[in-house]
Amino acid sequence: MSKSRLEAFTDGVMAIIVTILVLEIPEPKGTTFGALWPLRYKLILYLLSFLTVTVYWNNHHHLFQITKTISGGVLWANNFFLLTISLMPIATAWAGSHTEYAAPEATMGIVFLAVNISFYILVKTLLAAHKPDSVFTKFFGQGSRKSWFSMGMALGGIILAFIWPPFSAIFCFGCLVPWIVPDHRVDRYLKKQQ
Repeated sequence: MSKSRLEAFTDGVMAIIVTILVLEIPEPKGTTFGALWPLRYKLILYLLSFLTVTVYWNNHHHLFQITKTISGGVLWANNFFLLTISLMPIATAWAGSHTEYAAPEATMGIVFLAVNISFYILVKTLLAAHKPDSVFTKFFGQGSRKSWFSMGMALGGIILAFIWPPFSAIFCFGCLVPWIVPDHRVDRYLKKQQ
């Protein structure tokens, strides 16, 4: 199978997820800027979730720029990744409506953890599909500190949500920090190939 079909499908699903995220924000009740204040947490979580989707889209794009081999396992791993990230709108909406309760906030953390795990599985499946001396393996086979850091942060947010619910959102944002800047080695490699 051509990787372009997988990328096109992923792009389409991610675009729908971003659209659903913004539709979860209700219209402000009022005609002044003060009417936005009651929606502040929903807006913050929308921005966090939007950033999450775009950060993972960027990193997914980098992965597939140097991917040469697509296997059946890669297809399923990619679909699992899309399943987990597609839960972002419902988790964000629930957490944004119930900021003072642990269960909605922890659920958002669980979704972030699931997204991190599924992306880790996708990378491992891609590594298994490539030869040990491939360019892909050279760039992504050296370890996964980013993934382990992100999973640890999300897990910490889930646990701490039962102490103070907003900890979950803080830790979920924290788990994105190492992923915000994609791997520049890929960009440098692709420039040399031109």
